[in-house]
Amino acid sequence: MAQPTLAPAPVAPDLGRLRRTWASLPVVVRYGVVGGVTQVVYLSVLGGALALGAHYLVGLVAAQLSAIAFAFPAYRGLVFRADGPLGRQVATFLGIWWTGAATSLVGVPLCVEAFGLRPFVAQLLVLVLVVSLSFLGHLRVTFRQRPAA
Repeated sequence: MAQPTLAPAPVAPDLGRLRRTWASLPVVVRYGVVGGVTQVVYLSVLGGALALGAHYLVGLVAAQLSAIAFAFPAYRGLVFRADGPLGRQVATFLGIWWTGAATSLVGVPLCVEAFGLRPFVAQLLVLVLVVSLSFLGHLRVTFRQRPAA
C-alpha cells in the first residue's frame, strides 16, 4: 500500500488558456502591463545609476538603451501582435522611441534645473506625457494593422 504524501500534485500550467486570455485583453491593457515592465527596467537602471553617483543625464541615456532592448520585441509580439516588415517597424519604433527619449532628455533637465525637482521625480512626471504619446505612435504608426488588399 502506498503511503499518502503531503506534497501537492504537480500542476502543469495551461499555457494555451493563458495565451488566449492575454490575447483577449484590450490592446491598451496589454500595453499598460508590458509598458509597466518596461518602465520598471528603465527606472531601475536610472535609479541604479543615480545611486552609484552618475550624473542624471548619463543615467537617462543608460536607462533608455536598456529599456529599448526589452521594449521592441515585447511590444511587437505581446502587445500589438504585429507581423509585417520588420525593418520598417524597427525604424519607426526607434523614431517614436527616440522622440520620447528626447522629451525626457529635455523635460527632466528642465524640471531639475528650473523647478528644483529631484531627477527621479522629474522623470516620473515626464513619463506621463512620454507613455501617452508612445502608445499612440506605436498603435497608429509602428505596428498599425494594414487592411488586407
